[in-house]
Amino acid sequence: MTLTQVAHEAGVSVSTVSRYLRGQLKVQDKTAQRIDNAVRATGYRVDRGTRRDGFIAMVVPELTNPFYTSLAEECSTLAAEAGYSLLIAASGRQHARENALSAQLSGTDSIVGLIFAGMHRTNAELERAIAGGLPVVVIDEEVDLAPSTAVSTVTVDNYGGAYQATSYLATLGHRRIAHVGGPPGLLTSEDRLRGYRDALAAHGLDADEHLVLRGPYTEEYGASVVPYLTRAGAPTAVFVGSDIVAVGLLSGAELQGLRIPEDLSVVGCDGIQLGQWLRPRLTTLAQPVRPLAHAALEALGGAIDSPGETTRQVLPLQLVVRGSAVAPRPAPQA
Repeated sequence: MTLTQVAHEAGVSVSTVSRYLRGQLKVQDKTAQRIDNAVRATGYRVDRGTRRDGFIAMVVPELTNPFYTSLAEECSTLAAEAGYSLLIAASGRQHARENALSAQLSGTDSIVGLIFAGMHRTNAELERAIAGGLPVVVIDEEVDLAPSTAVSTVTVDNYGGAYQATSYLATLGHRRIAHVGGPPGLLTSEDRLRGYRDALAAHGLDADEHLVLRGPYTEEYGASVVPYLTRAGAPTAVFVGSDIVAVGLLSGAELQGLRIPEDLSVVGCDGIQLGQWLRPRLTTLAQPVRPLAHAALEALGGAIDSPGETTRQVLPLQLVVRGSAVAPRPAPQA
């Protein structure tokens, strides 16, 4: 029997059961009785001797991107509520560093679980850590693992979000819509590109590969693409796969005299707080940061208490309409 079954039987969350059984959470008498009854009814064995005090570790690509900073902060808050401290490590978007951190953290006795958000599709050391019994939850960017390696994942619907953002621009009347995406090879980048292309097709618009630009999630890259968006046959709108890239794009557009949204409508992705303070305020696909963190901690709690139990969750992105995307200007009369 698993902790999830106990939680279902008691009508409470997995984290509530986990923290109560550890003695880390005081609940009302009737709730405690429901949990105790559920433990007996399901035959779940509470082996308190195997439980360890320690840290939950979290690996993120960087802390300069506000999305990862917000996600780490939410995870830290929720981990504290569950009685854990959160140790955060940044990989600098480097493949070798992701592997090294996975090996280092899995070999640290005080680490009882790992939340992993990487920027690369492979990680041999992470696979070894999971095989060695370290409870792991992979979030945001999935990792290609052997079929025999079971791991819980929490991601967002990047395809659906990109489809929604591109469709929104098309319904405003835009016919030439560009896409500034992330690095090739990342599942998040590929899913957003597919959503963009399928939305164009659904609205009867041709996909012009000259309007697809791909690169790192940095402000510098966003600023660097502006000249490509002002050439002959330029788009009137662009879906950008990261708000940080969109910030750079808006800055570069201002320097080159390109007006947003009069000359170019922009929709970003991530929903970072900075976007609402830009001028114009950035229309964006908002990441469900708190639900993402909550789902990650819930899944990790299940993995800690019930080894081998895995879940897969995909959360939606929400289109937040502000001022950076409007209908295109009418074509000049001949």
